[in-house]
Amino acid sequence: MERLTRFCRALAQHPFALDLALALGILLINLLVPGGRHVGERIQLNQTVVVLAVAGAVAITFRRRAPLLVLAITTVITTTFVITEQGKSPIVVYMGVAAYTVVLSKDRPIRSIAVTATALLSLLAEAIFVGGDVLDNLGLTFFVLFSGAIGEAVRYRRAYLLELEERAVRAEQSRDEEAQRRVIEERLRIAHELHDVIAHHIALMNVQSGVAAHVLRTQPDEAERALALVRSGGRTVLQELTVLLGVLRRSGSPLPTAPAPSLSDLSALIHSFTAAGVEVGWTPPAGLGALPDVIELTAYRIVQESLTNVLKHAPGASAEVQLINRSSALEITVTNGPALPHVAGTEGGGHGLVGMRERVNAVGGELRVGPAAGGGFAVHAVLPLETGVVGDDQGVAGGRPDVDPERVPRAGRIGAGPAGCR
Repeated sequence: MERLTRFCRALAQHPFALDLALALGILLINLLVPGGRHVGERIQLNQTVVVLAVAGAVAITFRRRAPLLVLAITTVITTTFVITEQGKSPIVVYMGVAAYTVVLSKDRPIRSIAVTATALLSLLAEAIFVGGDVLDNLGLTFFVLFSGAIGEAVRYRRAYLLELEERAVRAEQSRDEEAQRRVIEERLRIAHELHDVIAHHIALMNVQSGVAAHVLRTQPDEAERALALVRSGGRTVLQELTVLLGVLRRSGSPLPTAPAPSLSDLSALIHSFTAAGVEVGWTPPAGLGALPDVIELTAYRIVQESLTNVLKHAPGASAEVQLINRSSALEITVTNGPALPHVAGTEGGGHGLVGMRERVNAVGGELRVGPAAGGGFAVHAVLPLETGVVGDDQGVAGGRPDVDPERVPRAGRIGAGPAGCR
């Protein structure tokens, strides 16, 4: 059985060899069993039978190249046999194979017309030249229609299997695309967390270490306080890195965990900046109500990044933070004055505004950044309480009047000077 299967697969890979084997098989059957007449008399093998059988075998060999022509030739051969020998013979198999091939290879209108015309022609030939019982005359017609029906069944099965294969390929592609999308989203999320958390603490540590170096000899108590803040920030950074690296390595050891920051932690965040020397005007808002977790996290990160940029790029400047719940959206505004001219800021680029813009876009909000009317810089964000209500970051209807829409850059930094957070 296994050898037969291998043999059939080998033939399927060589269509012409398969057609040749099929033609020789049908030819052998016709030579061994020429057929019989309606009266029960057996047809003897003669020159006409041999010529017609050989002609049918030759035609069947080229059935894939010209299916309609082969169907016409085999129909003529079968009709000629029926008329000349007044009987039935396995030679009709040639016509059945040709009809099967036409159904497999041609469109519905063409194959329907071809098979129907062949069946009617064979019925007419038997009725006119053979005569006899009606059921006997319908035999050849039924055989042609049955061959066409087999072709239709095989055609539909092949189409069904092809559809299943295409669905499997599409599903595999969708899984791969989904996996790639998840990887990209996770990498972006990790980048956001690294920038928003670790960069924030490192910026505070940098400022406090500078303060400690400046007052080390004149105000040792103040220097000690600044160094204590540096140590505290360093411990926090190490904890954050331990958690992040542990998650990436999927370690089985227990890892310290903490809930995602929310607006309830905003006072502690602003206090940390105040301790670092940034004067922040902030009044805890009343009546914000229950907000979605993703909105609270996004708002917290916007305030954190804005104040971090004030600390880095506009040292000595004061800042103001304002949160307003507009029933359908949460508005966050962070403004700062210009940096003090005698205090140097940190020059260089980063990904602060890019990260803020991506976070705002992720919840369907809008972000506007640009120079404030009285100097300094302003960040204004609108976060819809239902994701996707507001739109994209192309503009904020009803935004702060001190932010000129024509002057708002796509990327900039909090504070004065040429350096930006990009």
